[in-house]
Amino acid sequence: MSFHIQCVAFLGLGLISGSLAKALRASGYAGELVGYGPREPSLQRGLALGVIDRYSLDLDVVIAAADLLVVGAPPMASGELLADLLPRVQRSPHQPIVTDLASIKGWVIDRAACQYHRFVPGHPIAGSEDSGIDAARDDLFAGREIILTPSGETDASALAQVTAMWALTAARVIQMPVDDHDAALAASSHSPHMLAYALTMALAKDPLQSMQHGGGALRDMTRIAGSDPVMWRDIALTNCVALLRAVTSVEAELSHLKALIAAGDGEGLTAYFAHCRNVRRDHDLLLNPLFEPAESPHEIPQ
Repeated sequence: MSFHIQCVAFLGLGLISGSLAKALRASGYAGELVGYGPREPSLQRGLALGVIDRYSLDLDVVIAAADLLVVGAPPMASGELLADLLPRVQRSPHQPIVTDLASIKGWVIDRAACQYHRFVPGHPIAGSEDSGIDAARDDLFAGREIILTPSGETDASALAQVTAMWALTAARVIQMPVDDHDAALAASSHSPHMLAYALTMALAKDPLQSMQHGGGALRDMTRIAGSDPVMWRDIALTNCVALLRAVTSVEAELSHLKALIAAGDGEGLTAYFAHCRNVRRDHDLLLNPLFEPAESPHEIPQ
């Protein structure tokens, strides 16, 4: 299906929403890209960088102009904004499509507390330790997974258009139940960030200042500890049950490793490390995606 939206509005302009705007433009999308947000300097910066065509500080003006509204904010702010936005668009004569980019779906959807049939919750599995519109990249989503979590009441045409939008970015689009999404992401994304923060804090407290003597392993393991603290605070608080379960699973593995090391069990350590190496290598193509662009950037691959 082709993407026939004429005006996409971004409510909040940062790394992820800005990268989506840049990816759409790079794909050849010729529609209008509009920005909205509480901080005019970031909108002015987005305009200066050519990420958006114009912006407004009046949400009702943006709703009236947009065919598709993309909420790009941390989870808690996304929930608050959607709680205000969805009743407004429900009353709008043209009822624009709404989607979001929050990495937590259950809490955000519950906070929105509005069964708007043209709301398509989404989460791009892509990012960077950098934040803000200046860090936006047009290739951020290439080969990456986009998870949509529609409900049984979600309008089929709205779902198709959000899917078509993401197809323009060369991403892989899948659908998943909300609870499955939050549990899977707690294990695959949120707990690694908690581990990176814990490791960084332990090194910061080390009297030998071991952080100064790190190499590639330390660089790779702590890179994501440079991420936006507000966003990760929100994730930890809004997905706490699934996150605690995921962190507990990692704690169990650390305890097992400690036991193998304490026992001097070289054979057990070798087997453990070899299994982990095989698991990691089996997922190389997913974690380091290789992709071929679609022949037509305006069509979803069949």
